[in-house]
Amino acid sequence: MNTISQLTETIRSALEHPSRGVVGLVDDLLRLCPAQGLRLDWQADRCRIRFLNGGSEEVIDVPLRKSVVRAILARIAVLCNERIPNSVSPYGGQGELTAGENPPAAFRASFTNTPAELKLELLAETEPDAGVTPPATPAA
Repeated sequence: MNTISQLTETIRSALEHPSRGVVGLVDDLLRLCPAQGLRLDWQADRCRIRFLNGGSEEVIDVPLRKSVVRAILARIAVLCNERIPNSVSPYGGQGELTAGENPPAAFRASFTNTPAELKLELLAETEPDAGVTPPATPAA
């Protein structure tokens, strides 16, 4: 099995059998996000994930409730706003987030979370600090 096929099956498994709720599901998506990034959209009770590899398109098509996808996108908004306060709304925007530890992985996220449209594009930063704004420091 090639790397993309393994990744496809791992992401499919994480979506179909989440074991740690929405937070764990988002953590899994971020952990598994390939360096080229991924695009998630929801239509007609199906969640489609495409890898942004610039070549052939690998698509994961998984039945997933709209409420679950909206919760995933809301979690992405929370992570972006932890990084830079008020950078996105729960209904969409573009922001930066980090996930994991030692060192944390950096991502750029662009998403829409409205009743009419649900989509997410995640791009992994290639260098740990490449273009990522330092986290906000709470006022003393």
